[in-house]
Amino acid sequence: MSIEKDIQQKAEALGIDKCGIIRPEAMLGYEERLWERIRKIPRGESYYANFTRFADIKRIYPWARSIVVVVLNYGHYRIPESAQGRYGKSYLTDSRFNPDSPERKKIFALEKYLHELGIRTETSEHPGLTAMRWAARQAGLGIIRRNNFFYTQKGSWSRVTAWITDKEMELKGDHSLPECPAGCDRCIAACPTKSLSSPYTMNMGTCVSRLTASNDPPSGDCEINRQLGGWIYGCDVCQDVCPMNRGKWTDDDDFPGLMELGESLAPEKILAMDYEKIARKLMPKFFYIDKEHLWKWKLNAINAILNDSANIHKERISAMLTDEYERGET
Repeated sequence: MSIEKDIQQKAEALGIDKCGIIRPEAMLGYEERLWERIRKIPRGESYYANFTRFADIKRIYPWARSIVVVVLNYGHYRIPESAQGRYGKSYLTDSRFNPDSPERKKIFALEKYLHELGIRTETSEHPGLTAMRWAARQAGLGIIRRNNFFYTQKGSWSRVTAWITDKEMELKGDHSLPECPAGCDRCIAACPTKSLSSPYTMNMGTCVSRLTASNDPPSGDCEINRQLGGWIYGCDVCQDVCPMNRGKWTDDDDFPGLMELGESLAPEKILAMDYEKIARKLMPKFFYIDKEHLWKWKLNAINAILNDSANIHKERISAMLTDEYERGET
């Protein structure tokens, strides 16, 4: 049996959903697709040009001979009621820095196996080693749909991980996934800020996930703030409305530590926290907002409340006018 098959079978034995192996050259087409997007959106180059480094792997890793790509489904976890419609599910179930999560343990185990085979590897899950979704597509593990998300038979609720290796290998999968239904534009029509303005595009500058789950300065646009709706950190709208995701999410398991956060994720609870508590309870999991920008949690919470029912929480909002963090009023 080939070493590629050995790796694939090990991945399956560990409970990893998909595993494929591609050559670095398979990533070169990503740059062309990236420039297509850049040309379509305002300020596209300022947001996306830096990602071109993901296309030519050998420019950064001249020793690279193959890329092992794996896909793990996270669409089987229970989501706290307080987080539903307010937090992106990929953030709630993010396994990258949670050593207790089953997905993280599987990744560690497969990486250890690669090393036992004498294979040199390099990986980076944040900010990323390469264009993960494109790599998974090139490995034949699924398809990218019009909302830009990567899909397997289990829908779009998957995380892709990859390793660069020094071993000449190739093993592509196959699938029978249908293309998006003809004429379907549900994801585009549902996008709150119209960041998703046409198939396979996304304006990072107006994406709800980018606006809420980053250290970017708050939008001064009242209309965009209204369009953010009740989202505090992330957004799932274009995935939730997708017919190819219908019935794919299950509530079979508890993600380590998630249910314990519970009510702490509600916007009124965030407003009642001091910044030390936000750093201790929320930052370890939701790490895109760093310690210097913790005020953004309260800003996002206020915006979510205003978009829900301002009168109910008028007292709490008034109290925030004298918030201890001087930039919190920005």
